[in-house]
Amino acid sequence: MEIIQVLLRGLQLLWTLLLTALVGNVIASNVAAASSASALVNFTMFVVVVAWLVSLYGLAAGVVDSVSSRFASPAAVFIVDAVAAGIFLITAIALAAKLGVVNCGDLQPGSKPGDWIGYGSLDDAKRCRELQASTVFMWFLFVTVVVGIVLGRLGGGGHRMGGSVGVPSMSHIGR
Repeated sequence: MEIIQVLLRGLQLLWTLLLTALVGNVIASNVAAASSASALVNFTMFVVVVAWLVSLYGLAAGVVDSVSSRFASPAAVFIVDAVAAGIFLITAIALAAKLGVVNCGDLQPGSKPGDWIGYGSLDDAKRCRELQASTVFMWFLFVTVVVGIVLGRLGGGGHRMGGSVGVPSMSHIGR
């Protein structure tokens, strides 16, 4: 596996680790959040679990590429990454839309509706900041996956659809 793909998978794991901590803390400090706010936060945690699975599968597929072409099929890695990128994009957009543009340090009473995603903790400013950071890291995760897909399709490794492991090249035929 190319070093760039390994670095990208490492970045994916870093963003996923940060998202796990931030979203987990939002869930742990939930007191009386609106059901729509809780639903999006819980969905975000589901997507973070998917991110763990996708990142670890992509890393494992790159490492065992030469051992088992069935497990490390470039087409399978490409499809998993493409679906994950779509889910990450949807989650990043939903978080940004629900959070909106806000100064978390200056939350005025009544400035946001009662079911706003930033409300629902004993410390709403902290929850707001954690959700802002989660939104940013979700975008970083999305961009990292897309860059990995693009580099893989351009021949950077990991997503090459042509050819198969163990198939002889033309120079081996006829000998």
